[in-house]
Amino acid sequence: MQLPDARSFLEIQAASVRGLAAKDYPVTVIDAWASPTTDQAVEQFLQNPDHEIRLIAEIDKWPVGIGAIVVANCELRACYVTPAAARRGVGTAIVSEIEQIAREYQLDHLHLEASVTAERFYSALGYQVESRRQFVLREGVPMAAVQMRKTLK
Repeated sequence: MQLPDARSFLEIQAASVRGLAAKDYPVTVIDAWASPTTDQAVEQFLQNPDHEIRLIAEIDKWPVGIGAIVVANCELRACYVTPAAARRGVGTAIVSEIEQIAREYQLDHLHLEASVTAERFYSALGYQVESRRQFVLREGVPMAAVQMRKTLK
């Protein structure tokens, strides 16, 4: 992933969190989760130590959603959609593509840490709740999360 795509990826995540998850989390969580897209943040993102496979979804050549999978961990790492593209099938398309990648790597399941906001979305796609817990964001801020899993066929 090149610099402009990396910046778009982080900006889409922040826009999604601020626009869609703000109703479910306090400001402290939103601010820690949707950190500013600084040059340092982009540089860290580009290092990609977990070897994420990253996707950017577009509508009319405009980036509107992102996704990521960590194959080594069978982990659906990210699916975020801009508020303007919400409820237009973008998130479903991203998850479908991530699941296809997982199958190509012969994974038999995917797991993820969903936000409270995204739980219904993932449930509708066949993911099941395994547990509820606190996820700790980089700044040490705790965030309510839902561990979910789906067996791939």
